[in-house]
Amino acid sequence: MCRTLYSSVSIVEDFPNVGKSTSRDASNKKSQDASSKNHFALSSVAIGMGMYTKFYSHSYELSLQNGYTLAIFVALVSLAYKTMQLMGSSVTSSATTKAKLEDKQMAISNNDISSGGYQGASNVWTVHGTEYDLAEFVDRHPGGKEAILLGRGRDCTALFESYHPFTDQHRVVLQKYKIHRQEQKEKPTTSTTNEPEDEFYNIIKEAAAKKLQEHGIDPQLDRGASPSRVLHYLVIFTGLVIGAFYHIQGTLFGSFLFAVFGWLIGSLGHDGGHFAVSRTAWVNEWAVWGMSLLCNPIMWQHQHTYAHHSHTNDFENDPDIHHFDRLIRVHRSFKKNDIYKLQRHRPYVIFAYSFVVFGECMWIPWSVLKEGSLYGIVELSDKQRPVRALGMSLHLALYIGIIVIWPFFTGMSKSKAAAAVLIHIITSGLLFAVFSQINHLNEPSIEQNHKSKRKSLAKNSWAATQVETSNNFCTGSHVWHVLSNGLNLQIEHHLFPGLNHCHLPIIAPVVKQICEEYGVMYKCYDSWSDLMGATLEWLEKLSNAPDVLQEQ
Repeated sequence: MCRTLYSSVSIVEDFPNVGKSTSRDASNKKSQDASSKNHFALSSVAIGMGMYTKFYSHSYELSLQNGYTLAIFVALVSLAYKTMQLMGSSVTSSATTKAKLEDKQMAISNNDISSGGYQGASNVWTVHGTEYDLAEFVDRHPGGKEAILLGRGRDCTALFESYHPFTDQHRVVLQKYKIHRQEQKEKPTTSTTNEPEDEFYNIIKEAAAKKLQEHGIDPQLDRGASPSRVLHYLVIFTGLVIGAFYHIQGTLFGSFLFAVFGWLIGSLGHDGGHFAVSRTAWVNEWAVWGMSLLCNPIMWQHQHTYAHHSHTNDFENDPDIHHFDRLIRVHRSFKKNDIYKLQRHRPYVIFAYSFVVFGECMWIPWSVLKEGSLYGIVELSDKQRPVRALGMSLHLALYIGIIVIWPFFTGMSKSKAAAAVLIHIITSGLLFAVFSQINHLNEPSIEQNHKSKRKSLAKNSWAATQVETSNNFCTGSHVWHVLSNGLNLQIEHHLFPGLNHCHLPIIAPVVKQICEEYGVMYKCYDSWSDLMGATLEWLEKLSNAPDVLQEQ
């Protein structure tokens, strides 16, 4: 038996979190109070950081004046940030955001509840259109508190199903927490289907479990990182530390190296964000911070783990479709814009992709903290949890401090310092883009014209949709698997997000075989360049394509 060192995440039993309080006014006041406290703390930390830099300014060849300047600058940035947060999130951002969120969330009256323990809509988990109050189960969830809180206040059907693929125990536990109403009313759901059984998915799950067992891997106990995968994490982390050292010393090569290993350590963060590093919850909760040089880790779990994986390529519900709509059009539902005409030119696409990490680490988190939601699609409930809210703000401040500000205080010329900043942001941005954007953004993945060819068993399958909206490439190459952080097996990852990437090559052949048998389009490209080419062709086609409404 090849037991995993941190055998997989038994995210058994339930998911997630995101809550809204029963009274909007009360929620806003609590959010505002918490925001004030959090940003007061952040301001204090920022001042402390600046004073620490000032104190050791001599050893880093910084003048006393520069030390004070940095202290004041970071403090002012933090305080300005606090002001924007209070102006934005406490009053509920914009009218558009409010309208979208209110459309997605139904207020639930306490008078409709006949069972005890219900404390408002924030403690409702919706699975297959049925509501459950899992508040009392949160601290006992085997997969950890953060995993189950990720689905609170949301339709977490996809989370519930995809993170418990090799057990039925979660269904037994769930029934204990069902909310019984005096008048049974069906709650609207954003899941692909309200049917409790996805037969096509069941067939794939059984075949995958059997294939893992044939390789001496227990699907339940060994889903996490294998010993070799842990060694991979350690080697990459060592490279990251070396890169960070030379970046801090003020070398351009150090900034480049820091960016490359910042991308590669994302493999740890990605696995951790899907609770797939270990069965020990706190290991995953720390591991997700491996995403720190690519994305805000706390925002990542709302944006990616919940929304993107639940509603892949769904224009109304997948935030990943909306990230860079100011520069690139990836879906017909975006209205034509003159700037989109530029995306037919590959140099422009590369230019736009250079800003991916800038957006994920700075621009988008800033907007989310200010607005309280991601494009009005996903609410950031963590703003009501002081430690998580502070963590998100602190990541933003530290990223700006270490990546953007620090090079200017290393003794380099200003032009060289600016080059170091650009080298890091552009390198990490391009690596992130060329391995992540290609996974879902091409014509067959967006348009899904093949859906009508599915056999009846897979016709309305959520799993079939995951397969057809995702792309694989070079599945037999270990080199591409390492360079892409395992994203070359995107189909299997979307079917089994709680399965560590090191196990995906084992199940890929059987998944492909079943998809072909049931008429589900399984797209596997022979090379990275073929898949990248398909993405570029799609962007070129959309550069001047009519709007959806115009076509209709």
